[in-house]
Amino acid sequence: MYFLYSWGSPFQEKGLYSFDPACASVQAYLQLCKAEWKLCPVSSAGISPNNCLPAITYKNTHIESGVWSIVQFLKKEGHDLDAGLDEEQLSQSTAYISLVQDSLVDSLLFSWYLVSENFADAIRPRLAKMFKFPLGLFIPTQLKDHAEERLRFRGITSEIESSDDKQEAQEGGNLQALKNKIPRIYLLAKEGFRRHADKSSHPVYKHAAKCLDLLSTKLGSKQYFFGDAPAMLDAVVYGYLSLVIYPDLPQSTLKEMVTKSYPNLVALCDRIRERIEEPTVAVEQSWPSSVYSMAKQCVASYMPQPKTKQGDDESNGSRLSENTRSIACALFVFVGYIVYNDVFSHPAST
Repeated sequence: MYFLYSWGSPFQEKGLYSFDPACASVQAYLQLCKAEWKLCPVSSAGISPNNCLPAITYKNTHIESGVWSIVQFLKKEGHDLDAGLDEEQLSQSTAYISLVQDSLVDSLLFSWYLVSENFADAIRPRLAKMFKFPLGLFIPTQLKDHAEERLRFRGITSEIESSDDKQEAQEGGNLQALKNKIPRIYLLAKEGFRRHADKSSHPVYKHAAKCLDLLSTKLGSKQYFFGDAPAMLDAVVYGYLSLVIYPDLPQSTLKEMVTKSYPNLVALCDRIRERIEEPTVAVEQSWPSSVYSMAKQCVASYMPQPKTKQGDDESNGSRLSENTRSIACALFVFVGYIVYNDVFSHPAST
């Protein structure tokens, strides 16, 4: 019996059992290969030794973390969806999976976290309800920050910039530095005022369309990508596209693009969805243990490193001072976030 530790899902009524595409991909793989497994929803990646989800255990021993490592382990255990593929098809599968993980995830993160209306009206409330109090107060915003950091690293922001704006930003080089000096609570308020801004013309959707074009062409009129039986590529594509097709968002630009322009990919997801059963939940991580694991990671990251050379005391002292200021600033932003969003307000009696 395998135990899969995975992020939970705010869309279980849609037949989705994780909000993370990597976790959803491994869940689909386990379902399609008919392995005996149980789901362990968690609220922190601290359950994994390398802080990576999904993670799988077997006989009470941590085995692997991450999609590729888990699938390779399952293949060695005899659960190989790619057993019928030749070397060329295996190479194609690897290339398409890398394309999905590299390109399609950007548009998904953008649609969920950088489109303010989607995050404020759909994603954040559902995630807060799923994580429960008190984790629901700050984990959704942390996920948004991680998504923004990844997309910013790839040159993707929530703004729809013209070519002149990009040139000015490149010449000045101080735009990001200026944003870093602006208090976080102000940026949250600014996003709140612009939550209904239409971002359907953002270039990130054009990049997603290129990926979807290749996938749709590869699938064609076949049942699955490599014939009549599902392979790892089918499970991964389902893990990503199911989070696009089935949840309902206020601004559903990505969903409309997929459903209108790529009906064969939608049919593939529907076909796999019919084969997926609700997983057996073994244990759900309680919020005290989640808080403990996250606090343990934070304390470890803020602890000064042991002295190795003469003069390190000064550097450790400055680092500790900087970390103290960061914690104080984080507490200030946390309180401001609660006040701004009326977290503790109650609906008026009717």
